[in-house]
Amino acid sequence: MRTRIRLYTMPLLCSGVLLLACSTPSPLPEAGTTMSSTADDSYLRGRNLYLARRYDEAIAAYEAALRIDGTHVNARNGLAIAYAEQRDFARAIPIWRELTRDVTMASGPASGFLFANLGYAYLLSGDFDAAQVALEKACLLDPLSQRGWQYLGETLLKLGQEARGRQMLRQAEALREHDFRADYATANGGTRLPAIEQAVKTDQHPDDEEWASVEVIRRDDGLLELRRVPAQAAALRSEPVDPASGRSFVPEAVATLEISNGDGREGLARFVSRQLRDPGLKVVRLTNEKGFGVRQTRVEYQPAFRTTAERLARHVGSGEPVEVGMAGHADVRLVIGHDLPLQRITARPPSGPLVAQAGRTDTP
Repeated sequence: MRTRIRLYTMPLLCSGVLLLACSTPSPLPEAGTTMSSTADDSYLRGRNLYLARRYDEAIAAYEAALRIDGTHVNARNGLAIAYAEQRDFARAIPIWRELTRDVTMASGPASGFLFANLGYAYLLSGDFDAAQVALEKACLLDPLSQRGWQYLGETLLKLGQEARGRQMLRQAEALREHDFRADYATANGGTRLPAIEQAVKTDQHPDDEEWASVEVIRRDDGLLELRRVPAQAAALRSEPVDPASGRSFVPEAVATLEISNGDGREGLARFVSRQLRDPGLKVVRLTNEKGFGVRQTRVEYQPAFRTTAERLARHVGSGEPVEVGMAGHADVRLVIGHDLPLQRITARPPSGPLVAQAGRTDTP
């Protein structure tokens, strides 16, 4: 029988400096108190030495704790972090692999940080495929941890999956910027943040099966969803899908949209942002064109978002979209000219069921 691992706290391996952040361990039962206290003392000494960047001494203290209590999770995790801080991933990764070996879905968020640390170590060491697997498990166990989503996004970008990577990074940003327990609204009012809503409602599965494969997908209601796919179902997914099956449109990623008022009518950009309906667009910026002298409405886009731009251009009747460099403000830009009647926006909803999601906006 395998030894049960005790989880005291939730330290996290942070980007940049690998910073160990632990709270005070929970009180232990009276049995074995002396031995456990001694191990905790050695662990805390190692933690303080690590924070002082005295890594070799920290490693010695962690090892001392483990000689007393070989199952001390914080000491094992701290030891791995100290090795990783020195880029000794050959020693760090096996420790985290052993710590995560018996973790199941029933372990819940308290174990998610271990997979996040393992995945980030894989990412830093260049093993991006292994990093993706570990970080998807981290997000599945603890969907409210922005670090798991951040690392997963960075990993997917390294793997060339730019659309999904950007999507995961937006999820991380949403979790950083908003208190999921608060009842708040986004910029266009009345809509609760989908990322946090989904995270709060994520079910835990006490009757865990094998991990099989994990998918992080975007549903057609704008939510990110984590799905475990059984081995037999994963095999079926490789079969071609009949295009006539009538499945609703689900964009691979949400493109950020800037709407610029080139017409001069007050509040026009904001009005249009509230009328557009497209599940693949999120309004993040409202601006005014200098002089309001735009004669013809146009859609501009960055290279990876041509399909989304073409869909928007068809909706507003602006003709062929134009590829431009947009200095990182948004993925797609709608510049409203004097030729665009408002009826074209309000009377022609596209096939998608959603209002374009409104994020932070500049006052137009």
